[in-house]
Amino acid sequence: MMDGLPVDMAEEDITNELKDGYHIEGLEDVRVIRDRQTKLSRQLGFLRFRNLDCSRDFVERNFPTVLFYGPNAGPNDRGTKVRIAYSREREDRARARAEGDWTCRNCSIVNYSTRNKCFRCQAPRPEPGPAGPPGIAAPKVENHGDNDAAPENQPSQFLLFRGLESSVTEELLAKGVAKLYRPTNSVENPSGNQKKGAKVASTTGDANLGARDGSIRRVLLVRDRRTNESWRYGFAEFATVQDAQAAITRLNSFDKFTISSRPVLVSYIHAGVFVPVINPSASTDRFTFSPLNNSQLKLMYWDDEAYVTELTVSSAEMDNPPAPPEQQQAKSNKESEKEKAKKRKADATASAASKKMAVPSHLQFWSNRHAELHGIKKRDPNDKSDEGSQESTAPPSQSYADLNRNCCYLCMRQFKSSAEVNRHERLSQYHRSNLQKADLVSRGMGKLIKHGIVPAPPEYRDRARERRQTFGRSKATAKSKAPPPKEPSPEVEVESKGASLLSKMGWSAGSGLGAQGTGMTAPIATEVYAQGVGLGAQGSKLGDAAEEAGRNTRSRYDEFLQKTRQTARDRYEKLE
Repeated sequence: MMDGLPVDMAEEDITNELKDGYHIEGLEDVRVIRDRQTKLSRQLGFLRFRNLDCSRDFVERNFPTVLFYGPNAGPNDRGTKVRIAYSREREDRARARAEGDWTCRNCSIVNYSTRNKCFRCQAPRPEPGPAGPPGIAAPKVENHGDNDAAPENQPSQFLLFRGLESSVTEELLAKGVAKLYRPTNSVENPSGNQKKGAKVASTTGDANLGARDGSIRRVLLVRDRRTNESWRYGFAEFATVQDAQAAITRLNSFDKFTISSRPVLVSYIHAGVFVPVINPSASTDRFTFSPLNNSQLKLMYWDDEAYVTELTVSSAEMDNPPAPPEQQQAKSNKESEKEKAKKRKADATASAASKKMAVPSHLQFWSNRHAELHGIKKRDPNDKSDEGSQESTAPPSQSYADLNRNCCYLCMRQFKSSAEVNRHERLSQYHRSNLQKADLVSRGMGKLIKHGIVPAPPEYRDRARERRQTFGRSKATAKSKAPPPKEPSPEVEVESKGASLLSKMGWSAGSGLGAQGTGMTAPIATEVYAQGVGLGAQGSKLGDAAEEAGRNTRSRYDEFLQKTRQTARDRYEKLE
């Protein structure tokens, strides 16, 4: 591990300075850690050696720092001191994590102990394998492609072929995968001149199973990076997932599927088999390949000790080869016949819909009687004109469209062209419903007048008033006589509550109170007394209460209120 690298140093610069200045041996790879967004160096890097002896020799000779000058160093630069140290391997980091956590063998992602599947590639949790003593890495398990199979047989565009012979090349693998195509001899003889007794291809048997011819895009064979030997398994990429599923269906119809006379296992792959390369370099270019639909992206096999070799079998352009002129002419004639047949069918459907169903005689009788009673004009049964359709498609009497702005002021909608505006006015049900609303019609007409599409209606001219102003009145209008004053009606005496109670006990108006009627006949007068004066004191009475209230409120209420406040204030001052 290197810490403190110059920002402008790349992998090639580090490699050149180590070989020229330190005569390093056994160096296989140099990696500089960069920011994902800015792509700038984070001044941290790693060196990978061929074996542990080469790494130990380099560190023991140069520990703790080495000098790097960088590509832009001047003649007087002293260089940058970069710290070097051993980095922990992946197995050491695995021991530092929580107890029970496990690492996925497909994508090398650490998963919690509670997970039974990898959260990235959904691969099942591996069984605990052999572990070495503390401080020594566990023995590496040989990869036979079993970890690349999809869990629960989930369909994918790639198929995995395991158990190949070591001598199988990319061409032999492509030839063997081509057995999963749908057979071409299952097509019936187009000429129709088959021999008598010849077998007819089955439409339900195995002859119709398999992928489309030419749907295999390419094959990938896994090889060792050092020895370039085959790891005895590979992959086949199909055009679509449906083609891969059809190939598996064809495979299941065989008793035994072989490639180069050896039985092989076929299955789908999971999503973590091919991983993207973040920073591709010239040293890793031969181990990468690109997807068919994205040539800028680089993919690599997940195992660092292996890579895949690519052989293109077909392309998307080969799926649709140009047809000869005779076939193109026949195809165009067939399409025209289909269009004519569709048109005849549509006309027949329309004519059938326009036909009226016969009404039973008793229903027709009562329908006629109902029309006679309500004054409804009976329609001629021989009249076949579709008046409703004409009315529905006829343009409106008043147009609310602005063809310059391509809008409808009645519905307040904007359109792309004038043709769409005309279609809207003729066919839109929303436009018809708005025609029944007086407020929307008046608003739309105002918009038309404002933009000068419709002239403003003439205002009402009062010619009689103009004539009177010019020539005067012709005859003096007789003043209407005032109606004679009406005689005041006698006021209805309102009976008080006390009088009503007395009348119930036998008393009548004008008679005295008491059993003999010798009591007082006049009601007790309601009088107002001065504030703070006794009932029998001289000058305590202020007169009748109604008259006093009339005198006090005869003028404005504000003056009465002010007078009352002043009286209360004077009374308070006298008490003091």
